[in-house]
Amino acid sequence: MAFGRARRRVVLRRGRYLLRLPDGERTLIRQLCDELRTLLALGPESPRLRRLYPEAYSEDPELEDEYRRLTQADLAASRAAAVDVVEATLDDDELTAEQLTAWMHAVNNLRLVIGTLLDVSDDEPLTIDPGDPEARERMLYGYLGMLLEEIVQAQLDA
Repeated sequence: MAFGRARRRVVLRRGRYLLRLPDGERTLIRQLCDELRTLLALGPESPRLRRLYPEAYSEDPELEDEYRRLTQADLAASRAAAVDVVEATLDDDELTAEQLTAWMHAVNNLRLVIGTLLDVSDDEPLTIDPGDPEARERMLYGYLGMLLEEIVQAQLDA
């Protein structure tokens, strides 16, 4: 068996983005979108969503309250809209630039939520021990990071 360069899942072709995801990955992303939608319904106060709603003015509670009042509804709506786009286009083989941007946001949001659960950062290497009770989440985190990188690369190729 010959091993070559891994086939990219998202590639630019003639102004459109080809989405080359196997059925199993599409099923996984559908499940993750369902989970993200459930978590988003908890609201920005949920500790699981803290990376989606970071503090802007941690030193000034009044400014922080004003910032949250002005931005949280829009942020929540845009996150839900990105999930809507992913769910609506999950079975498609081609995406527009706008749809791919929504995918980028949704995948990043999923990765941030899982990263919060695992308490990991991009500064540390991702290790996966199959015996670790968090092995599934660590693999998901790694997969979403790879998918996000491919989405960003496809956008840069434009």
